[in-house]
Amino acid sequence: MTFFSKLHQRSTLLFLQTYPTPEVALAASQQQIALVLKKAGHPTAEPVAAEIFQTLHQPHLMADAITTRTKARLMQVLIKPLLPLLEEIAAYDKEIARLFLRHEDKEVFSSLPRAGKRLAPRLLAEIGDDRERSAHSASLQALAGTAPVPSASGTSSKPHRRYACIKPLRNALQQFAWQRTQSEAWAQDYSQRQRKEGKSHSEAVRALAKVWVRIIFAIWNKKERYQTSIFATAQRLHAKPAA
Repeated sequence: MTFFSKLHQRSTLLFLQTYPTPEVALAASQQQIALVLKKAGHPTAEPVAAEIFQTLHQPHLMADAITTRTKARLMQVLIKPLLPLLEEIAAYDKEIARLFLRHEDKEVFSSLPRAGKRLAPRLLAEIGDDRERSAHSASLQALAGTAPVPSASGTSSKPHRRYACIKPLRNALQQFAWQRTQSEAWAQDYSQRQRKEGKSHSEAVRALAKVWVRIIFAIWNKKERYQTSIFATAQRLHAKPAA
C-alpha cells in the first residue's frame, strides 16, 4: 500500500518513524495520525490522515513477525540520519531562494516559462552573469552540450552527441526544454517535428534545448524578460515549409 507520493519528505519519514510496523500503525487513531502529519508540516494533514486510517484497516498481506521486526529496525536506523539531512536541504533551498531574489538577473531567468523556483536558479547559477564569457550563443551551446560534434570516418560523416560539456548545465537545460513542451505551443510543435523526422526522444529534447540556449542567450545579453509571442513568431517565420 502507498500512503505518500514521496519517500524522501519529512511527513513520510516521521510517519514511518512513529509507526514502524503495520501493527503499531493499526493501533493509532485517525487523530493521532493527523497530529504526526501536522508536526511534519503536511499541508493537508486531516484528509490524508483519514485516507491513511481507512487504508490501514482494509485487508492486506502481512509479513511474518521476524521479517517485520527486522525490517522495522533497519528502517529506523536509515531514517534517523535522513531527518536532519532534510533540514539541511531545506536550509540550502532557503538560501538559494534568497540569493536568487537578490540577483540582478533574477527577472531574466524567472520570466522563463515554468522555470519556477528550481530550474530558474539552476540555470542562472550554471550560466552565470559574466557576459564576456560567451561571445555568442554557439559557445554557450557547446558548453551546455546541446551543439552536436561532427564525426567523420572515411567517406562518411555523422554528427554525434557532445560529451565534453558542463554536465549540470546540460541536465538543467534538457529538463527545462522537455517541461516547456507542456506549456509552450511552439516548443511542442518543434519537438513533434523532430520526432517525425526520425529523431529519438532524447535527440528531440536535445535539439529543443539548443533552441532554448539561443533564446536564453538573447534575453540574457539584453537583460530582457522572455515573451512567448516574440519567439513563437520567430519560430513560425523560420519553420520548414510543410511537404
